[in-house]
Amino acid sequence: MVSSLYDLVNVPSAVWIDENGQVRRVDEGTYATVHKMGTFEFGRSDYAPMVVDWVANGEDSEYLLSAQEIADRLTPPTEDIALAEPTFRLGVYFHQQGDEAKANRYWEAAQRLHPDSWNYHRQDWSFTPEQAGANWQKKAAALTKPYYEPIEGLDSQ
Repeated sequence: MVSSLYDLVNVPSAVWIDENGQVRRVDEGTYATVHKMGTFEFGRSDYAPMVVDWVANGEDSEYLLSAQEIADRLTPPTEDIALAEPTFRLGVYFHQQGDEAKANRYWEAAQRLHPDSWNYHRQDWSFTPEQAGANWQKKAAALTKPYYEPIEGLDSQ
């Protein structure tokens, strides 16, 4: 999965890749505006102008990162985080085979292995869409850190 390759733990997220196939930025929350759901606020207003600047200024954009900065952001996963994706995929396999109990065990294990990844939760919830909203709200209410980490070097929302 692309999300595991770049340690993207939420959606929407982005990886900026230039015309030469070089990665130029990794993983910021990519909402173009701030959104509210009841008392919960998420998103940002600083991201879209960054993209516009990159399109307008190309290599001269102040928002491009060096190869070293990209490497610094892409730290090797811990053993648990590395196990999370294949564990989740086993859950998907068992779901496709009709074994929901086994699928749920693997999905829950993946979520324990990488609790900061909303991706495993969201994908799990997609199999029971009638419960997805309530599950999301419960997890969001329990947050102890920002839904999206601030963009380094910017005064983010």
